[in-house]
Amino acid sequence: MSDAQAAPGTAVPGEGDKGLFSPKVVLGMIVAGIFGFSAFVVLSTYAPDLQSGDNGRAHALSKSAIGYGGMVRLLRGLSEPVIVSRRDLRREEPALIIFTPESSLSRDAYVKAAQLSSRTLVVLPKWTGGLDPRHPGWVGGLEPVEPRDLAGLLKAVGLPKASTTIDKGAAPQRLTGAPGGPAEGLAFDTGPIQNLQTLSGPGLAPVLTDAKGRIVLARRLPTETYFLADPDLLNTMGLKDVRTARGGVRILQALRDDSVGGGSAYRQDRGRTIAFDVTLNGFSRSQSLLKLAFEAPFVGATLCLVAAALLMGLHAAARFRAVRRGERALALGKEALIDNSAGLIRMARREPALAPRYAELQRAAAVRALGGLRHGGQRLEGQALIDFLDRQGQRFGAADSASRLDEETRTVRSLGDLMKLAVRWHQWRLEMTRERR
Repeated sequence: MSDAQAAPGTAVPGEGDKGLFSPKVVLGMIVAGIFGFSAFVVLSTYAPDLQSGDNGRAHALSKSAIGYGGMVRLLRGLSEPVIVSRRDLRREEPALIIFTPESSLSRDAYVKAAQLSSRTLVVLPKWTGGLDPRHPGWVGGLEPVEPRDLAGLLKAVGLPKASTTIDKGAAPQRLTGAPGGPAEGLAFDTGPIQNLQTLSGPGLAPVLTDAKGRIVLARRLPTETYFLADPDLLNTMGLKDVRTARGGVRILQALRDDSVGGGSAYRQDRGRTIAFDVTLNGFSRSQSLLKLAFEAPFVGATLCLVAAALLMGLHAAARFRAVRRGERALALGKEALIDNSAGLIRMARREPALAPRYAELQRAAAVRALGGLRHGGQRLEGQALIDFLDRQGQRFGAADSASRLDEETRTVRSLGDLMKLAVRWHQWRLEMTRERR
């Protein structure tokens, strides 16, 4: 046999020293865990901002029939500057801001969102319906909103005395711009509009009217706030007809480019951006501490903390001596089980309750030493057994009697009383079993 060969049964040096996992696998698990946790924190922080918003309701993120996602796409296709805003627009101040509130809008929410110097267009809701379970983001069973159900919304947007009217049926409409308004000289035909909704009330100046002279687009004097009574001129339902789509675009362009309230200076200051606001629809970008940590200027401090944590991890990974093997947290064997049980009893302070059981064990030991007492073929129990042990104790000269010790056992209330009584029971058992003379 060569020196390179090991004898049978001889352990090869170094064999068996390998760990359960290789260092590369452990490093890969750590890197994957850190990456997964970091991605979870970042995605959880920006989860509200990443919502698509395509929930079938009437707002610019919805692609349903009553949503305005189609108009946003159409304007972008026409190279019109348009944005869908989820934040406060006070810094940007676009040329036209479009609000698409729901019937449940509160006055405080509207006032907070509309405190802008930009021209605003409020599109009133018209349809109500449920989601289509077969097509996510679609709606079905549309019914017109009753005029009385819009009273709260009109009050919230500053038109407490205004009211809406619904013209039953579907027919093409001829809309004409009112003299002196931003749509003066504008006239166009639309496709069939079902249940045309119009607006009336004090303090409203007509901007667009139908063939019967009813107000479709109004301005609240003396502000730069406009109200569109029928949303089908802008929503996806209306865009299915090219005439309605062309008319909706012309309405927005007229409101944005009108010289009323500032002329060319107004257009120069505001630009040409049209903004669809969705904060009133529940899609505002909220601020949080975690979001601040990932945005300037605090993102630098966050990166420094991450780098410090990585350096601490590398420092902890390079040990300066062998790993110290610790003992088992829970020992095995009967002794450990007994110690644990005793520890639980001690923690619960239930030692005095063990006195009757200890007395029973001592009496049982004495009975075994006396040969297992029986009387008439039956084992002695209860008071008969106590009386017998008392007679035997007198015969053996025991210092205590079983009856007296049994009576004191029932009165144990503290650990000190238990220890004293245990000593006396032990002494009595030794005397009864003749283990000590």
